Amino acid sequence: MRLKFRGLAACACAVLLAAAHAQAKEWRRIVPLRTTRAQVERRLGKPRDGYYRLKTERAFIFYADGRDCAAGGAWNVPRDTVVRIVVTPKTRLWLSSLRLDMSRFEKSPDPEVKTHTNYTDREAGITYEVFEGGGGRNGLILHVEYDPTAEETERLRCPATR
Repeated sequence: MRLKFRGLAACACAVLLAAAHAQAKEWRRIVPLRTTRAQVERRLGKPRDGYYRLKTERAFIFYADGRDCAAGGAWNVPRDTVVRIVVTPKTRLWLSSLRLDMSRFEKSPDPEVKTHTNYTDREAGITYEVFEGGGGRNGLILHVEYDPTAEETERLRCPATR
């Protein structure tokens, strides 16, 4: 009987670990495709001028509009579900100080600003927009974007908007 319980417990742990791995990165306990507008407002209050002003950062939070794929929606999730978080640090934060495994990131130039580069880990659902125009600001993080993971995007993003 104990062996069956241990085997069952091991399977349950494996499932929980796999589920946690597939979930997008969180920001202040807010997770894309999991957290609702009501939950965000309970944690942070109502936004002012469309964004949240916090002590060390500003955050823009984007929500699903509730339209399904057939109606032209972008995500197959309920209305007012968080789909993206964009955080702008108020203090200087350097990409190198995060000690990230950069082999997990795809590097791409910002199409609009030549001195900005995006580092994206699609599996984790996170992008760092970094200044790379030289000088003392080189490597400065400008924005951090929290998005659904690649697996969540494949499963829940409407085909017409992928």
